[in-house]
Amino acid sequence: MKIAITGGSGYVGSCLIKKLEKEAWVDSILSLDINPPTANLHQKTTYRVHDLVNPFDDLMTKFKPDVLIHLSFVLKPTRNREKTEKVNLQGTLNALSAAEASKAKQFIYFSSTTIYGAYPDNPIWLNENSLIRPKSRFQYAVDKAKSEFLIEKFASNNRSLKILILRGCPVMGPNANNFISRAFQKPLLIGLRNYDPPMQFIHEDDVVNLMEFAMLNEISGTYNIAGEGTITWSEMAKLIRAKMISLPAFLLSLLTEISWQTRIQSESNSSGLDFIKYRWTASTQKLKETLNYQFIHSSHSAWQTFCDKKT
Repeated sequence: MKIAITGGSGYVGSCLIKKLEKEAWVDSILSLDINPPTANLHQKTTYRVHDLVNPFDDLMTKFKPDVLIHLSFVLKPTRNREKTEKVNLQGTLNALSAAEASKAKQFIYFSSTTIYGAYPDNPIWLNENSLIRPKSRFQYAVDKAKSEFLIEKFASNNRSLKILILRGCPVMGPNANNFISRAFQKPLLIGLRNYDPPMQFIHEDDVVNLMEFAMLNEISGTYNIAGEGTITWSEMAKLIRAKMISLPAFLLSLLTEISWQTRIQSESNSSGLDFIKYRWTASTQKLKETLNYQFIHSSHSAWQTFCDKKT
């Protein structure tokens, strides 16, 4: 099988390529990314520098992948909303076009449970039919939701292509590199007083194992993915032995917004705080019942593997 991956130099992409290189059923891999790879590539993998804002139908037509996995996305908040949206949405459109042009059999898109939004009226468990309402100032979630819309519109006119959308919670593990892992690498962790919502994580190995399963079985549809159970913000701090202070929500929101606007910090505006204030846990019942699939790691153990690497 021939597999093309956008964002192959990123966190999930690197983990996926590392696994696929060892599989006998994988003939060759084409990795497209604007950044160089973070590790030495196996002889099965070809790396191409490419900005997904630009079409790549020709590359895919020449490679002729059986599967195109679209991972490339701007995760970290930026102050240039229009430019970031162009990268994310045009990148998705170009990936769909490339899949169609190359006559790929399957298209896999890694979405996010942040598209449900973090709100005080969220149900205990959000399912795949829950209302999509990303926080308007949390661009990553907004662009993920818009990308899903583009994919669904494309799917209605391309029914021969099997399309799989995986709505993942934050990915965690020894190699974690996202807004959660970066927050816990700081000397002092900030919490919200009187708020300690349950969090979900999915282990990096579980993500790539599921993608392998999905390719081998030509799975399509939309599924939430998360490790079993939850872990609270305070439990996370205790496990990693982080010093934490809790501030009133209004004060921390004000400080975060001022530091963002004055460019003292570039991690997030104040909208990101809602994700450690309100519950946004997703049900994985559909995955279990429809595919009879079970992850190895719980949310707690996924976090523990990250802690073990850092301590």
